[in-house]
Amino acid sequence: MTKLTINDIQAYIMVYELRHISNAAVELHMSQSELSKRIRVVENELNIKLIDTYNKRHLQITPAGETFYHHALKMIRDYEAMMHDLAPERPTTRHQFKIGSVPISGQYNIAQKIASYDANQSDVGLQLIEDEGNRVLQRLLAGEFQAAIIRDTQTQGLQPTEFQKQPLLSDELKIILPADHPLTRQTVIRVQDLVNVQIATLPPGSGVYEPIMALFARQSLKPHVFFESTHIETLLGMLPGTNHVTFLFKQSVAPFMTDEFVMRSFAIPFMSQLNFVYPQRDGNQLMTNLIDYLMTNAKTAMPANF
Repeated sequence: MTKLTINDIQAYIMVYELRHISNAAVELHMSQSELSKRIRVVENELNIKLIDTYNKRHLQITPAGETFYHHALKMIRDYEAMMHDLAPERPTTRHQFKIGSVPISGQYNIAQKIASYDANQSDVGLQLIEDEGNRVLQRLLAGEFQAAIIRDTQTQGLQPTEFQKQPLLSDELKIILPADHPLTRQTVIRVQDLVNVQIATLPPGSGVYEPIMALFARQSLKPHVFFESTHIETLLGMLPGTNHVTFLFKQSVAPFMTDEFVMRSFAIPFMSQLNFVYPQRDGNQLMTNLIDYLMTNAKTAMPANF
């Protein structure tokens, strides 16, 4: 008889939160049949029905399923805490560590901090490699990177039973407009205000594109994206003399801001965390020391005029 595992518990949490087997399977990177099997394992182990699958489009959670969900969350949190606490006890067996990062190392002072930390490591070499967010994630999953620095919007598909996600710092997603744009008269901007505005944006996988699409979708609106680029300077170059806008995180765009541009917040501010991510079972003293160093020296101060 198959026994309940921590991954089965995480699978149930994902199904509970999405109320959809197919969508949950995509997030968990498994087939629908494999996910359904995991849910049956949980129900068999507990000897109780957790999910009513009569309506395939919108699953119903039973009272027992509601109770189990809250216990399941606690079990996952305890598991994560345990793996984090055990990490310093594991020996560092590698001599080279490759860390992937989305292209924000300079703006957040991360490259400088890793270089400084690496200079004090006599027996281990650290290498930081910038790439687009989706590529960083793929290379992490493939084992090419031993760790990654990516946004929380890019880590949602990584299960806490498999990957440790340590927040380094938080940043706010801002609307960037030409200084003479009509919307600069507003102190905050609603998604509805942007319905007829042409948008330049970072591409899918950037950690910016995804929340923008989600913010519009929640209002049943579709953004008018006319231009995509992986370069902040290129996006900003599309704005002067137009009514176009772009969306960028405050700290990442700050070094490029001039009096040609203005930042505005969404009416409901959107915050995102930059996470240091690594496989749970590969955590060791080097990883935890590096995370502590990055967090202690995180860049948080911003120019007052932005």
